[in-house]
Amino acid sequence: MKQRKNILIVDNNCELEQLVKEPLLKQLENSGVAPVVIRAKDGAEAAIKSENQKFDMVLIDTEVPRLMDGGFVYGIHTYKNTQDADLIVISQKDASDLPESLRSSRFFKKPVSPAELISAMITVLNAEHHGTAAREPATAAAAHKYAVDVRVINAVIKATTHVLGQFGCPNVKMEKAGPKSPNDPFLGEVSSVVEIRSQAFQGHLCISFDKGSFLEVVSTMLMEEQTELTQDNQDAVGEINNIIFGNAKAEISSYGVQMTVPKVILGAGQSIPCSQGAAGMMIPFATSKGKFYITVVALPMAKVA
Repeated sequence: MKQRKNILIVDNNCELEQLVKEPLLKQLENSGVAPVVIRAKDGAEAAIKSENQKFDMVLIDTEVPRLMDGGFVYGIHTYKNTQDADLIVISQKDASDLPESLRSSRFFKKPVSPAELISAMITVLNAEHHGTAAREPATAAAAHKYAVDVRVINAVIKATTHVLGQFGCPNVKMEKAGPKSPNDPFLGEVSSVVEIRSQAFQGHLCISFDKGSFLEVVSTMLMEEQTELTQDNQDAVGEINNIIFGNAKAEISSYGVQMTVPKVILGAGQSIPCSQGAAGMMIPFATSKGKFYITVVALPMAKVA
């Protein structure tokens, strides 16, 4: 009986899929592997497809749209459906210019030799089938069995932009996401943290506002112009983030994820100590008067009771 292997190809113009699909199926026809090739046209669609299906291999063309400005690439080794996938990257850039999460992949500089690419894919798939594939983690975190569900991050992003829009920040712009050391200080001055946990994940989420973005939101909330951080207006961050996480909770709970009550942390340079092997990702946002940051930190599942 053949072993099914799901392959996600992130390719906006079908060229990569057309290049490898037919030769791959033909050369593996008499093997014990049955490859199933699925294409995503950009990074956003790749994130959606990986929410619902586990992939054994991900083949990425780094020039596709909406790939480097979202969470898919930066969290690929911690999402539950791609954390164990072998990663093959094709790019016009040098490997050293890629995000850290892609640097330990099997890398091909364009123009790529179709024969070499297909040979690499077949080698990996056959080796996995016989139990001999060796994976090198792209980050220290990949050595541990845990996963960040991209749906949780998306739910928090959606709730944050919705709530801040109601509080007078309609032009919130998401900037380029990237990896973050879990022990680095928060970049904002007023932060709120919730612990989150599921069968496949434990860690925390943080929303951290800098002075400008926080005063922008709290001025609308208190219906009075706020020009400085004070004890009185800092207390409002708890209420703001209670509303944000409350908006996200129903969706997050439907994925089997539990979350605690938000904890407010005041002051710049604050951090939460994390155990060795933790991994983090940060998504910055810009408002008309400042920035705020959503950070997700994953802890090794060995710590789960």
